Amino acid sequence: VMAENDLPYSTIPEDAYIQNDSTAVFGHYLFRSENLSFVPSYNIPTPANYKLAAGDEIVIDIWGAVYQYMIQEISPEGSITVPDLGPIYLAGQTIEQAEKNLKIQLGRIYSGITAEEPTTFIRLSLGRIRSFAINVVGDVVNPGTYTLPSLSTISSALYLAGGPTKIGSVRNIKVYRDNKLVNTFDLYKFMLDGDFASNVRLEDNDLIKVNPYSSLVKIAGQVKRPMTYEMIEGETVAKILEYSGGFAGDAKQSRIHITRKMGERAESFDVISK
Repeated sequence: VMAENDLPYSTIPEDAYIQNDSTAVFGHYLFRSENLSFVPSYNIPTPANYKLAAGDEIVIDIWGAVYQYMIQEISPEGSITVPDLGPIYLAGQTIEQAEKNLKIQLGRIYSGITAEEPTTFIRLSLGRIRSFAINVVGDVVNPGTYTLPSLSTISSALYLAGGPTKIGSVRNIKVYRDNKLVNTFDLYKFMLDGDFASNVRLEDNDLIKVNPYSSLVKIAGQVKRPMTYEMIEGETVAKILEYSGGFAGDAKQSRIHITRKMGERAESFDVISK
């Protein structure tokens, strides 16, 4: 795809950033950056839907009529041990569920917790988090098994694996859990639309598979970000213009020239704006 200019088109200088190299696939450079590691932030409140597992450290605050502060690590059996109460099983529960469970269990020794008008209160938070192993396979630079902190996401794992290879997709990245597909990650939605929902948190033994790309389209000429873009079925010329940042200020927007190659066959035509 070529966006024309009223002036002669000048080539990109050799020392240009890779983001402005029309031969580079948009998104690949993200996993080569030394300044971006996708390390999860620990200075945030524990997500309510975070599932506890063996190795997680939890912090229990009790205040009111009784003051207690406990730090417990969930055992390999999935429980913590509370003095005067015994083991309480928390593995597999979210932080929210575990806090409700603890209120019921601790209410047996601290009656003020479950009273109609409570005089004792409890708060559960996550201390030191566990690590887990995930597998990255397919068309990535360094496929293998990686150990990550348990708040890590798909992008964290892809960064450790070096990102997709030259033929690896950035838009069709599958996450499998217990042999079932649980998520498909599209880096463009993450980067350009701010869609964080697909960048899900991983769980122990998840498998990430990077498939080969299905279609690459190079856009050159007077656009703001001339590069090669991975396109998916149903996307149009308007979409690649959006990905490339739109026309440059001196672009001739009335005509876009397209060259399409299929094996030994090729066709060339113009798209005229109305």
